[in-house]
Amino acid sequence: MIELMVVIAIVAILTTLAAPSFKQLIQSNSMSSTVNAFLADLRFARSEAIRRGGSVMMCRSDAPEIADPTCGSGDGPGGNGWVSGWIVFQNLNNGSTRSSDEPLLRVQGPITSLNSIMERGGGSSSTKFKFTATGRLLNVSSATTLQFGGNDTFSNEVQRVVCVSLGGRARIAGNGTTDCGTNSE
Repeated sequence: MIELMVVIAIVAILTTLAAPSFKQLIQSNSMSSTVNAFLADLRFARSEAIRRGGSVMMCRSDAPEIADPTCGSGDGPGGNGWVSGWIVFQNLNNGSTRSSDEPLLRVQGPITSLNSIMERGGGSSSTKFKFTATGRLLNVSSATTLQFGGNDTFSNEVQRVVCVSLGGRARIAGNGTTDCGTNSE
């Protein structure tokens, strides 16, 4: 009986010591998965614009999983940016949002593992990335820095910073303390 109590005490101590690092491992895996999905869809939109020889847009959507999704502010429930989801579509009429006759190419539902994906500094102006037939961004203001994960839930070591250049290329700059700098790619 005493041996059993000692084993239970040792297991309890080890569990107490391992729990914080296990939480960080789960957060790190969720962060990597979300960043990779975002970058994959951004690169897909860029390559489709080149392949189709016309405008393709990736935009935030407040309700990406409805039957006929459109671009939105991404500031729906909680005002947490891109975690509300996004859509990629061929922008035939060069409008600022998707009309029902424009082909939907990809849909990403709401991200539940992160609390925010926002433009660095808390801004929310980057709601869409519109790629031209050359693969470049149409608007200079679309080149931005996005921070994945908010300070209230994720430590700087787990957060990721993604830089989107005017040339339409996206890269991971590093953790939450990193800045994109002046590299224009």
